[in-house]
Amino acid sequence: MQNLLGKDEYAMYKNGILSELRIEENGNTNIKTEKSLILSVSAGTTCYRHIQINENATLMKLHSAILFSFGLDSDHQHSFFIKNRDRSKSAKYINTGGDLDDANGFTKNVKLSKFNFNKDDKFLYRFDFSGGWRFQIKVLSTINELTKSPYVLKKVGELSQYNNCHDN
Repeated sequence: MQNLLGKDEYAMYKNGILSELRIEENGNTNIKTEKSLILSVSAGTTCYRHIQINENATLMKLHSAILFSFGLDSDHQHSFFIKNRDRSKSAKYINTGGDLDDANGFTKNVKLSKFNFNKDDKFLYRFDFSGGWRFQIKVLSTINELTKSPYVLKKVGELSQYNNCHDN
């Protein structure tokens, strides 16, 4: 496998400036394109965020993006529950410091691309277990676009870390 970009162009790809990489393999030229996810993160019907994030981001990065988008402090445990493709069982991913006995891995080590998400796939994010925060996440779309840092596309409703959601 040979990278068809020069050294400077490859550095730009790695730093998120170029969104595709041309690779030659067995005489064929393939283009590797970065993909991003558009996610709807809901704390209820009147309070949600649409977040765009690179599919190569970790679950930890998604956790941080969710907290930032809702204005919450990252001072509690969190976990993601993501169903396997056969929908028989949810896999649990937790933050470092949590108990791995009943989990599949740490959120800082698991990339979103691992799950090959499709439009309308859903999963659960839990934060501050004693406070009972539960967020439903739905994949609105996948796009062939490089997203260097997650950002909020749409914001509806407000949250207070220790109060319920309320409309603007």
